Amino acid sequence: MDRGKSEVIFFPFRDDYTWEGVPTKNYKSPDNSWLGVLRNEIVKTDEIHYRYFEIQEGGYSSLEKHQHPHIVMALRGRGTVVVGSRVYEMAPYDVIHIPSWQPHQLLANRGDVFGFICVVPARRDRPTRLTKEEIEELIKENPELKHILRY
Repeated sequence: MDRGKSEVIFFPFRDDYTWEGVPTKNYKSPDNSWLGVLRNEIVKTDEIHYRYFEIQEGGYSSLEKHQHPHIVMALRGRGTVVVGSRVYEMAPYDVIHIPSWQPHQLLANRGDVFGFICVVPARRDRPTRLTKEEIEELIKENPELKHILRY
């Protein structure tokens, strides 16, 4: 269903960080590049997709890059966001813009579920996983990443 395309649709928020009428799904198909991530596609229009992701304690998204940018707003818990060779610690209501083609990964901090809104263009390319050489280059730029990145 193309939610929000030409009509007003209201999705009441629930205390468990879900929205009435919005199904919770796995992040993407299993490929061993991620762990403990759930997704709620709240609004999908011809222009944007407005989604909520939740990463369970110790979980992480895929380490990937692609042409389309992301705008991420933390809502629940604390998480670590790696963009290129830089590391950002996010808390509720922090916002980060992830530019095109920047390698990135989002991780839940120990003891926390990390929940965030992610807004992306509706028309976007498929993610590309980083090569071993690209990962080694990131770690060379920032050795701390050796203990943060999951792949």
